[in-house]
Amino acid sequence: MQWFTEMQASRTDRSLYAPAYVAQVTDAAVATMSRDLNKYGASPLRAEIVQTRKDGDQDFYIVKFIFPRGDATSLLFGFDAHGKITGIAIGGLAGD
Repeated sequence: MQWFTEMQASRTDRSLYAPAYVAQVTDAAVATMSRDLNKYGASPLRAEIVQTRKDGDQDFYIVKFIFPRGDATSLLFGFDAHGKITGIAIGGLAGD
């Protein structure tokens, strides 16, 4: 939830990301992600992990975010063995 609300505000703590991924977390990428997440308006009411899986030394979580107006989206988060984010992919957006 904290990552989501920070990203909505066009902020992110780059120390959260794995070294191989942090180079992709550019200011432009953060601005794009922020714009996409702000299509929902208010911050989500809650988040639910709906699926987990492991592949080698990475853990993957699909997290569903539920918003006040009743819509939802999911994001796929990858984490390395040190708990650093190795990737993020956005699911469907509002109205999709």
